[in-house]
Formats: sequence, structure tokens, C-alpha cells
Amino acid sequence: RAADGSKDETASYGSTIQDLVKAGTHFVICGMASRGVAESIAADTAGNADAMYRELLANAVPNSHVVSAGVLAVNRAQEYGYTLLTAL
Repeated sequence: RAADGSKDETASYGSTIQDLVKAGTHFVICGMASRGVAESIAADTAGNADAMYRELLANAVPNSHVVSAGVLAVNRAQEYGYTLLTAL
């Protein structure tokens, strides 16, 4: 919480992406969702969707892996005991 007692929207709770990477965390990027985002950006900017997609992936967080369908990757990981965490 912030000094005034309000919720601190910038708090990392001790875990930044760099901290998680150092601890060996792997991130999964949904290829289908990334393609959709790239197509949306391209449509709004009269750009090239393939170029937008490549740029999105080139700027992904460290230790991330693109999979064709993120929901399948999550289900598969859960079969091995991993847990899905999402931001609220």
C-alpha cells in the first residue's frame, strides 16, 4: 500500500520480470493472440501485419516462447503441475 493507505498500483511485490527471469521463469506468448494484435495495429496504422507481428515478438519479455495457441500450452503445463497466474 502507498503511504496514504491507498492501493499502490506500481508495487511489484518484490517480483519484477527481471527477477522472475533470473529465477528461471519461462513466459509463454500466444501466437494466435499476437497475430490478432498485430493485425489490429496494422489495420489502425495502415501498416503490414507480418511486420507488426515480427516487431511484437522481437520486443517480447526475456525468456519468452511463442506457441501457436496459448490456451493449449497452459493446459499442457497444468498437466505437469504448473499453475496459471494472471494479473488482476
